[in-house]
Order: sequence, then structure tokens, then C-alpha cells
Amino acid sequence: MEILKLPRGATVDDLYELDAKAEIINGEIVLLSPTGFLPHRAALNITISLRAMEKESGGFAIGGNAAFVVDLAHRKTFSPDAAWYT
Repeated sequence: MEILKLPRGATVDDLYELDAKAEIINGEIVLLSPTGFLPHRAALNITISLRAMEKESGGFAIGGNAAFVVDLAHRKTFSPDAAWYT
């Protein structure tokens, strides 16, 4: 992981300016490595399974590279390989 140093705390707007997968952790932008073949296949299968549940539950399956804005201690965003959003 590479950390981008900014003269101030990182913001979500800073993430939008990047052309890379990254998260804000402890006020810094942390660039994430690309997912390998097997982890990507696992995340894809999870996303496909979640997608099958969308009509039943009203939620949404989200694939990799989507950023979620959160307000957690030491963390302002995260970017999972697969997620469920309601």
C-alpha cells in the first residue's frame, strides 16, 4: 500500500481526483493494490449471489471499486471488493 501525504487531512473530494482505488484511513489517502485473480473471482461470485437477492429484498449488490463514505473513527471511506447496500 502506498500512502499519499497531503499538507492537510484528506477529504472525499481528494479521492474523486484520483484515478486509482484508494481509501481515507487516519486522514491519509491509502492507495490500494489491484485485486489478484483468485480474490477477484471470489468477490465476483459474492456480488453475483447478492445480485440474485436484489428483487427479493430491495437492496443493491455493489461490485468492487465503489467507495462508501462513512464516519468511523480513523476512517472516512472504504472500498470493499463486494458489498450489499440498503
